[in-house]
Order: sequence, then structure tokens, then C-alpha cells
Amino acid sequence: MLRLKTINAKIFFRYSLLIACIIAILLVAFSVYMTRILRMESKQSMNQISANILDTLDLEINSLYSTALKVVSSSPVKDAFFQNTNEPAELNKDLNNLANIVLTINGPKPNFYKLNLYRNDGYTFAYGNQYFAEFGDLKQLLSEDWVKATLQQEGKKYISPPHIDARDPQATPIISISMSFAEVYGMKSNNIVEIEQKYSVFENIIQKAVISPLKDARPTKSVYVLDRQGKVVFPYGGDDQTTRMIEGFRDLVVQAPGKMGEINLVNPQDHQKSIGVYAQSEFSGWLVLLLEPEASLTKPVRTFNEQIILLGFISLMITLIMTYFVSRSLSRPIKHINKSLKNLELDSLNLKKAVALNSQFDELEELNQTFIEMRDRLKESLEEAVSARSHEIQSRFLALQSQMNPHFLYNSLSVITIMCEENRNEDAIRFCKGLSNILRYTSSTSFKSVSLREEIKHTTDYISLMQERYGSMLEFHLNIPEVMMDLRIPKLIIQPLVENCIKHGIHVEPPWIIRITGKLLSENWMITVSDNGSGMEPEVIQGLNKRFRETDSLKEMPEINLNGMGLVNIYTRLKIFNEDKLIFDLKNNKAGGTSVTVGGLRKYTEE
Repeated sequence: MLRLKTINAKIFFRYSLLIACIIAILLVAFSVYMTRILRMESKQSMNQISANILDTLDLEINSLYSTALKVVSSSPVKDAFFQNTNEPAELNKDLNNLANIVLTINGPKPNFYKLNLYRNDGYTFAYGNQYFAEFGDLKQLLSEDWVKATLQQEGKKYISPPHIDARDPQATPIISISMSFAEVYGMKSNNIVEIEQKYSVFENIIQKAVISPLKDARPTKSVYVLDRQGKVVFPYGGDDQTTRMIEGFRDLVVQAPGKMGEINLVNPQDHQKSIGVYAQSEFSGWLVLLLEPEASLTKPVRTFNEQIILLGFISLMITLIMTYFVSRSLSRPIKHINKSLKNLELDSLNLKKAVALNSQFDELEELNQTFIEMRDRLKESLEEAVSARSHEIQSRFLALQSQMNPHFLYNSLSVITIMCEENRNEDAIRFCKGLSNILRYTSSTSFKSVSLREEIKHTTDYISLMQERYGSMLEFHLNIPEVMMDLRIPKLIIQPLVENCIKHGIHVEPPWIIRITGKLLSENWMITVSDNGSGMEPEVIQGLNKRFRETDSLKEMPEINLNGMGLVNIYTRLKIFNEDKLIFDLKNNKAGGTSVTVGGLRKYTEE
């Protein structure tokens, strides 16, 4: 028999009444609140879908635009395209030549449907779905609307609405990106490059975004896409009623680019109220409008409210019954769980044995089991965080390794040009082979470390090219023990230092001397690269040492130095590769010039 003055009796009567009142109040408040929340979340979901559609469309458009930029900025393409071509045999030769160059730029699997190049005298080159080179009707070409619009952009991109290319025998609907360009920089941009893509590619992007995850669910959302001029991009070829309805949305196009918003509309076809969201791209100017009827939006809310009310009533009855039994043995298991929570520390995360609660209640047993699972998940999360940090450092290492000096490539091509003009064919062949070895080495990403022998080979190849350029004015001395040649070091460590010596050391009277010396320590290796130049200002050395200290946190990627790999870049990759146990010293020589000493742990296998 339950005594009224016992703790169990007081808990039962007082908390039963309290729980009954709280559940009743929460059910009413929760029903109203969830109605508003679900509506808001539905709008947020629609905003996300519209933004995702726009982002994916922009990615596809940007891919086509990047291809157009690659083509018009390619000197081989321009040289072949602007040759005087009159004879049929020459046309066929230019066709093959241009096709090979475009294949080199875009690879065997182009990201477009067709590429068209139009010259200002009517000469046309097509690559992709169609493959030809011919002189077309210039007057007819200039009369087309998309050509006029492209030329008016004066080198900027023009995105055409969906249409069918009159020269395509398959009559495939397309969307094209076009831009005008000049034969020579500074001249009038009166030539055109056009990159076509199937309309179905854009259609699939939009349709996939609004497909319901439930196979049998009927899609309730409608998507419309308009371009900057208010022309319909999607759906293409709709009926008159759909066109008239979309025309009512064209005033949204004048909204500020890049903005997102919400609107309430009435469908003129069925007069149903609809909730809409829209987003407009700054890049393409396209506007995505997503509509959903209000009735379909609120239906799950009504269903959810009914279920919550029923579930709340059942829960209330069960709570009133179970409170009596729970109150009798509630204190002990709760204290046990509370004690476990207070004693939770990092050292206790590795405990494998679960302690049984023996509370006689499944709910509390489940609570205890949940705590144990939470402890295990916390341990897994810590391990995943450590693993993620390791992968982040490895990715950062590879990104730092993959830089290249464009000025070196430009100067090398200039040297080759001079050799060819002077009929020094053998020298040019030897120079090209050396340049090929260097480019193959710098562009390879199959490994993050190399043997010192490979790095020295790459460095000597580079110096050989520089000696072709500077002749006897550049001297090179190498003194590295053979025992060091199998050491594993980060790729592109020595050659950038030599490049830095040549850049800063040729401002004195020749000969310019570069020395590379190596030394093995008990647990480390050390290599010094020095020159006989004018040295570095103390302020510059202090600034670099400050950058090294800032880089120690590894929180940010060092800035890329366009004049070589950069000392900060080399310092960071050495730090990552050697796990902070690196050697790095920068100083001016007493006799003149600069010395950079790098080193790290002795490793003979790739990790």
C-alpha cells in the first residue's frame, strides 16, 4: 500500500499532475509551432534546391566558358586558324591541324557537343558532333541574332537560349556559349568561338534536382529557368499556357544579380496559390524559379499534427500509469548514470567492459546503453579527427609540391626560338629533350617523395639548360657523397633553390658560381646551396624568418610565389615531410652571396 508521506507517493502524485499539465500544454504549443517551422523549413529546402540547381548550371556553363577561353588563348590554335586557306587540300590540312590542337587542349573526351570557330572572312571550323572546315556565307552568318549579340559583347561571353543549330542534321536542341576574339591582342574582336552543349545536359541537371527520394511520390515542385533577357531556358518548347504563365514571372529578371527571394503566386491555369523561391546567378544571369502548391506543402503538416495529437494523448496515458512504478526505483539508477557521466574522462574512453545498470526498467537500461554508445562514438570521433588532420596535411603537401615557374618556361621557349633562328638544330633538340625531362619531373604527381639521386638529376638538367643560355658565365659545382643518393626527400627541394640563386646571383660580374654540397649527420641529412651573388638584405632575411614562424601552425597554405617555388613553400613541405624535425638555415656568406641549408630525417623508403 502506498503511504502518502513517503517519497514515492509524493513523487507519484505531484509529478503525475505536473507531467499531465506539461504534456497537454506542450502538445498545443508544439502543434502550432511545428506548423510554422515546417513551412519555414520547406521554404529553406526550396531555397537550397534552387541554389543547387543554379550552382550546378553555373558549373556546366563555366566548364564550357573555360574551354572557350582555352581555345582563344591558345597560340597554336590562332596560328592554324588565321592561316590563308583557299585550296581544298589546304582546307583539309588545316582541318586536321586544328583538330589535333583542340584534341591536345581538351583531351579525347571533350566536355561539349560541338566547337565552332568563325573567322571574319566567313571561314568556319567545326569540331565535335560535326567535323569540317569551309568558307560559309558571311552575310548570312552576320545576320543571325546570336552573332550580333556576341559581337556586341566585345569579347565577353554570350549565353544563347535553347535553339537548334541549322547545320546539325540531327536537329539536337542546344545551348551555346560564344565570345568574340581578335587575331592579335588590341585589334578588333571580329572572330567568334562558339561552344555548344546539348540541351538535355541542362535538362537532366534540373530534373534530377527535383526528383523525390520516394520512388512512387509524385513530384509537386515546378522549375522554370529564365535568362538575363527574360527568355525561357527551361522548359524548352512548352505550350502556350505555360509560356503565358512564365511571362508573368519575367519581372523577376530585373532583380539585382545574385539575390535570392520568396514570392507568393497564383497559378493562372488552376488558380491555386503557390509558394515560390527564386535565385539569380551573377555569372550566367540565369534565374531559377521553384514553385510548389501551398496545398501540397501544408498536407504533411496537417498529417503530422494529427499524429502528434494522437501520440501525445497515448503518451499521457502511459506516463500516468508508468510514473507510479518508475518513481519507486528511479533514484538509484539515475545516481548511477549521473556518477558515470561525472567520471567521464579521456582515459575512460578506452574501457571495453559495459557496466550493467540492473534498474529493472528498459528505459533506464537503454539510457545507460546510450551513454556507453556515446562514449564509443566520442572515441571514434577523436580517432576520425586525428585521421582527418593527417589527410589534410598530406593534401596540403601535394598542393605545395605542384607549383611551377611560368617565367622559366617562357624563357626556355625563347632560347629554343633563338636556336632555331640560328639553325642550331642539334642544340635545339638537346635543349628540348632537357626541357621535356624537367616538365615530366615537375608535372608528375604519382609520388610525394623522391630519391636524392632523382632530385639531383632534375637539378643538373635544369642547370644544363641555364648553361645553354648563359654559357661559360655560369659555373656549377656538385659535392654530394654517393651514400646520400638513396635518401628520400620531398620532391622539388634542391632545384628551386638553384633557380633562386640564378635569379638573385646574376646581378654581379660573372662568372656566377653555384655550389651544392651534402653531408650526413648521425640521424639527419643536410644539403647547402650557395652562390657568389650580392646576397640578401638583412630585412629580407628577417621577413622570411618571420614567415617561417607563421607557417609553423600549418593552419593556412603559404602564398604561391610566381617567381619560383618560394622559400616559404620549401620550408613548409620540409616541415610536413619531416614531422617538424627539419633543418632550414638562410644566411649571407662572408665572401658574398647567399647560402640556404636544408635537411631532415634520414629516410630510405617512401612513406
